[in-house]
Amino acid sequence: MSFGNELKKAMVDCDISGAKQLSEAADVSYGKVIRALNSDGSSRYTDVLKLATFLNMKVEFIKKGES
Repeated sequence: MSFGNELKKAMVDCDISGAKQLSEAADVSYGKVIRALNSDGSSRYTDVLKLATFLNMKVEFIKKGES
């Protein structure tokens, strides 16, 4: 599953209603939040980590093909 979909699920759990609200609450620019939600692959690790931390998510790296 893509990171953007996981972010969207976490937003619902945290009662965050949209990208603008997440941007303001997590102190990440709106454009960066949109890129992360779209999972376009251009998000920087620090931005992803900041969003994940704000939404009480854990970021874990695994090799492709492993789960």
